[in-house]
Amino acid sequence: MSASTFTSEPETSAAPELDESLDAMLQDLGEMGDTFRANSAARFQAMLPRMITRVLGEGDAARQALADGGFVMNEATVVLRLNPDTDQVEIFCDVGVPDPHGLERAYRAALELNLCRTYPGVVFGVHPESGRMVATTAISSVIALDDQVCINALEMLTLHVRQLRASRTLPLLDEEPAFA
Repeated sequence: MSASTFTSEPETSAAPELDESLDAMLQDLGEMGDTFRANSAARFQAMLPRMITRVLGEGDAARQALADGGFVMNEATVVLRLNPDTDQVEIFCDVGVPDPHGLERAYRAALELNLCRTYPGVVFGVHPESGRMVATTAISSVIALDDQVCINALEMLTLHVRQLRASRTLPLLDEEPAFA
């Protein structure tokens, strides 16, 4: 190898028009992403009432779910939202309040569930404000904005939570769902 291979002088672009072309492409991609995210938000806002009506039927329960942002499905409280930063539809499902005398055991069990992917695609955590255990999953908005895909994801998540509660893997206080 020659000594010139290790020079610290910055390389200059041999083609400034290539740099300009790449900058223009990156700007176009950024604008396309902004448009896609705006369209995702509009489609999510249109899908949510349809999906909630399919799950809860028409009436007070559906109106309350839209107002509160959460509802009960399969004996579990769920909340859906579109995360504009990741363009993912995020689904949160309340698992319950960990027993104060078993917090370490509950947190360890949740970490083991995450590590072992006991429930593939589901992540367990603690809500930062309420201290409640939560199961969550996320789906690309490209596919999640279909009503049935969201309903299937809700079914999967709520049934996993029911199984987890029944297994007593997590020491939880016995209580009714938050939106019952």
